[in-house]
This record gives sequence, C-alpha cells and structure tokens, in this order.
Amino acid sequence: MVDLKEIRKKVKAKFIKHFLPIALLVAIAFALIWPWPGSKISSWKSGKFRIVQTFNVCTIFFVSGMSLKTADIYAALRAYPSLIYALVAILAITPMAGFLVMEIPFQPKEFRVGLGLFCCVPTTLTSGVTLATQAKSNAVLALMITVGSNLLGILTVPFMLGLVLDGADVTLDAPALLLKLCLTIFLPLVLGKVFRDSFEAVPKFLAANKVIMGMVNNGSLAFVVFQVASRSSKAITSVPAERIFPIIGAGILLHALYFTFNGVMTEMMQRLGFMPWKERKAVWLLTSQKTLPVSMTILTYLAEEEVGEHGLIAIPMIIGHLSQLFIDAYIANVWAEWHAKEPEDASDSLPDKGVTIHNSELFQSETCEADPAEESSEKRREESLDSRIVQPIQITRGKDGKMQILSV
Repeated sequence: MVDLKEIRKKVKAKFIKHFLPIALLVAIAFALIWPWPGSKISSWKSGKFRIVQTFNVCTIFFVSGMSLKTADIYAALRAYPSLIYALVAILAITPMAGFLVMEIPFQPKEFRVGLGLFCCVPTTLTSGVTLATQAKSNAVLALMITVGSNLLGILTVPFMLGLVLDGADVTLDAPALLLKLCLTIFLPLVLGKVFRDSFEAVPKFLAANKVIMGMVNNGSLAFVVFQVASRSSKAITSVPAERIFPIIGAGILLHALYFTFNGVMTEMMQRLGFMPWKERKAVWLLTSQKTLPVSMTILTYLAEEEVGEHGLIAIPMIIGHLSQLFIDAYIANVWAEWHAKEPEDASDSLPDKGVTIHNSELFQSETCEADPAEESSEKRREESLDSRIVQPIQITRGKDGKMQILSV
C-alpha cells in the first residue's frame, strides 16, 4: 500500500533542499511567459534605486547579518593561513579569469559582460557554507570566508570590475557603485548583526526557523531575477538557442578552472602543514564559487546604455551559479562519504563552533557552544563530567605489593 504521508514528506524534503534552483527556474520561466508584472514592479523607483529590488537585496543581507555569530568569527580567526589564502584567491586571483572571458567572442556581447562580472564577485553567501557543512569540512571557517570576502568585496569588486570591463569599452563609475554596495549590502549586514546581539529572542527564533529564513533569502534572490528577466524578456527570447549552449559550456568550464587551480594550491598548503584536510575542504569549495546575489545587486546598478540588456547579462551569471551548485553538491556528498569511512582526527582542524577548554592534571573536557535545542543535554553532559573529575591523588604500593590509589 502506498504511504501518501511518507511520499509527501520526501517530496517536501527534496523541494526544500533544491528550493533555490527551482525558484530561479520558475522565476525565469514566469518572466518570459508573462513579463508585465515583473516589468511593472521593477519600474517603481526612488531616485536611482529600484524600490522592490533594493528591498529584496537588503532583506538578503539583513538575514545574513542576523545569522552571524561573534563566537564563530573568533574561532575561525585561528585558521589565519587558510583564511588569508581564501580571501586572496577569491578577491584577487579568481577575478583575473574575467580578463580571459572578455576576450571570448560571445554573442550577444552581454554574455561576456555577465560572465566577466560573475568572475569579479566574492564567494557564495549561503550555498557555500551549506555545502561545506554537508562535506564535513570546517563550517565555521567557511562562514568566516563568506563574511570576510563579501565585506572586503564591497571595496574591491567595483575597481576590479572596472578593470575587467575596460577591455570591453564599458564605462563604470566605481566610487558610485561602492557607495551603493555599502548602502545595500554592508549596512543591512551590520544592522542584522546588531539586531541579533540586541535581542536574546533573535538567535532562538533563527534556530527554530532556519529553513524558513533560508527560503526567505533564496526567494528574495529569485524575485530579483524575476524582475530583471521580465524587463529584458524580449531580448532574452530573441537569442537563438545555439548561442546559449556556448555560454552554458563556458560557465561549467569556468568552475572547473577555479576548482582545479584552488585544488592544486590547497594541496600544496596541506603538504606544507598550513592547511589540514578539514580546513582545506572548506577553502577549496568557497574559493571555487561566486555569489549570485551580489552579482545581481551590482547588475541592477549598471546603466543599460553602457553594459547592455540586464536580462541577457543575468543569463551567464545564473548558469554559472547553477553549474557550481550542482557540481559542488555532488563533490560535497563524495567528501561526506569519505569522512564517514575515516576515523575522526581531532587535531586535523578547528572545532566547528566556539570552544572553551577546561584543564586539570588528569583530563581535558571540551565544551562547544550549543544551539538552544541542545543546551539542556549539553549541560547535563557537563555536570556528569564534573562529577567524575578525579581529585589529586597519590599512588603507593601496599604491604601485599599491590598498587593503591589514595585521594589527597
């Protein structure tokens, strides 16, 4: 007999797991079939800011700020060799692929601009940390790489993008773009963090509604894509299919290039003793990915008369994002299987959460910062350990020759 309840449960789990690619595909399809709603919503402006798009972008980074734990930042800073390499690779090395992309004669030219822009942005905001966790790597380090690269990227991306697009005769006002990124990325991120630290109920709410908040973030991103694709629906539908296939291949090859390069570099650092395997997995994944939300945010601030149709520019960015999402999901699963077959080496990496070490002469107990749902069981575990702490002792030999252990 078919268990409909079990089927619904599995379908729901699959839907949640793949919500972002599903939402992106639905947004694009709806925009191309009926572009009027998205075009209308996108036309609402306040000065140079599109009201709804700006709200969507601010929502993404406000939620990201609320999810940021101070303890995680301090813990990840101990892995500074891995962190430094990751930031340099993400913000300085991988963007150089943009110069190569701009030399490829894609048609229309917007495809070059889109892929070049995608090369210049920081690492993924949510999927990277999710995949790093799935791969049993150092999730705290992955989070720190994400936050650090996206904050520093606000300063570096406008100028790096200006250099890349200069080869395509595209004019970019880098200082103006920097100001807009500060207002719509940095400010909401900081406000989200302050909001989290100001109210005790916020961390508990986020822990209890983690899936929903993730869907809010991904839904906001999909709605930005919907508006951009709606505005450029005519241009998108006019592109022949044979011109789409090369950009799909380019998106896959770009990710393969990043993954190969960073694989070689992290292998060298691991051999030199600077990057344990668990840290390496996080760095390898995060340095090989690029963020779609920041790409779309920057795109909305570029003048169409300079760069071309926004909808066409968005296509290679979406393709690049989906390519890395599906490829890295498979790799993360493989690494997770390897992890399950190997014994855990406690010295191989940083702990995944903030750590407090309690030392005595006879043993060390390690307690990690727990989620609210785990606090009670963690407390009981600590009390149990405390009750079993061995007091200072004296070992002597009795008259019968046997060892005796006496408490001091």
